[in-house]
Amino acid sequence: PRTHPSPPIAQVAARPIGAMLVLIAASMAACGLVGLAMGDRADAAGVFESALVAAGAGGLLAWWGGRIRPRIGRRDALFIVVAAWFASGIFGALPFVFSAGMSPVDAFFETVSGFTTTGATILGDIEGTLGPATHLWRTATHWLGGLGIVVLFVALFPALGVGGKHLFQTEAPGPPSGGLLPRIRDTARVLWKVYLAITLAEVGLLMIAGLSPFESVVHAFSTMGTGGFSTRNGSFGDFHNVAADVVVTVFMLFAGMNFGLFHEMTTRGWRSMWRNTELRVYVGIFALVTAIVTLDLFRFVYRGDPFSSLRYAAFQVASIMTTTGLGTADFEKWPVLSQALLVTLYFIGGCAGSTAGGIKVVRIAIIGQVLVREARRGFRPALVRPVRLGDRVVQSGVLTEVFAYGALFSASVAFGAVAVGVLEPHVDLVTAFMSSLACVANVGPGLGLVGPTDNYGFFSGATKLVLSVLMIVGRLEGFALLALFVPGFWRR
Repeated sequence: PRTHPSPPIAQVAARPIGAMLVLIAASMAACGLVGLAMGDRADAAGVFESALVAAGAGGLLAWWGGRIRPRIGRRDALFIVVAAWFASGIFGALPFVFSAGMSPVDAFFETVSGFTTTGATILGDIEGTLGPATHLWRTATHWLGGLGIVVLFVALFPALGVGGKHLFQTEAPGPPSGGLLPRIRDTARVLWKVYLAITLAEVGLLMIAGLSPFESVVHAFSTMGTGGFSTRNGSFGDFHNVAADVVVTVFMLFAGMNFGLFHEMTTRGWRSMWRNTELRVYVGIFALVTAIVTLDLFRFVYRGDPFSSLRYAAFQVASIMTTTGLGTADFEKWPVLSQALLVTLYFIGGCAGSTAGGIKVVRIAIIGQVLVREARRGFRPALVRPVRLGDRVVQSGVLTEVFAYGALFSASVAFGAVAVGVLEPHVDLVTAFMSSLACVANVGPGLGLVGPTDNYGFFSGATKLVLSVLMIVGRLEGFALLALFVPGFWRR
């Protein structure tokens, strides 16, 4: 292949993005085969057509980018990851256009919501709109986007070399939380093996609980990707299955944990896993909020029924904290205390190294320690006390990143709420704020007109595009996308 002293960044990105589109096309084709086996030929045909278009576009990009062999640096990695997420949203939307008859904007919103594991939907009648192949593809976007399609790409293509490290770090940002391997490719492979193993375990348990094989696979994809799409109009609550509720609650909590810790547990035992500070804080927050919400529901909603109070509280707390968004109850009808606690969980999210969104528990733990330290300095100015995660001292650079991301997260939510208010003057403040928060935090359902029993279909096309970008901002944790708007980024 010929060399080029300074190839255009678009051509540098073409080969990995093209290969990613081929991978997406193969996933679509697999969903089409399932739909064909289930007897819906029209639905499957649309998915197959989409796979052909995605594969063709991917092949052309791979050919163009394959004419050069550049070294992928940090700048290139930022552009590749952002471009890959927009490309996956565009080409991943094709099955919804070809099979379900959605408009391009609606299909893009639904697909971005899937890949970013947000779970916000524009569909009011899910069961009447989608066939088996598009149902499966819809939740497969959760599963592929959960750990990251770029992370999967790094695991499968060793030729990326050091470029793979930059791609991995760009798509999976955040403070390190332990349990990972020194080589990025090995880390990516381990994460996907753990992810696959836990997903298969959930499929088996859901089938034992009484769900069909298809429903089990679809909801395992949705759970492990912390996405929230369901085949039912009433979400997971439509099954009215206590055993299945318990299984999904447990696996949502698994999905919100650092997957590297599962690997560490297999090599060092479960005690090493529990020594992780972030995991202990994560479990503690879940237990505390669940206990309070259970008591609140016992007093005012499920009066005198402790089992129902705990069942619905645990499921919904796990669903919101892990940013999954599946529902078994309409929490808009719950007492204000329970709603306030759930809204707080939108900000916290899951652990670093998980498929969950939000600010992340490790950052919340660091922010909490800094606030306590600064409060003590109010009456002990000479106090010198480093911030620690377990036995590790958190460096000042990490502290800066944590507070910068907290500020960026809050600013993104505020910007989104203002944008929704400008574009949709008829909506109320709760709807404007919660639609923005639910998209940035990658949760999906919110409050107001986007509550757990509602959808985003009433928004204008412009609003849907803004919210789609906010989902990507939340999934990439902001800075990767923000870097593209810095003038110096485009100068070699």
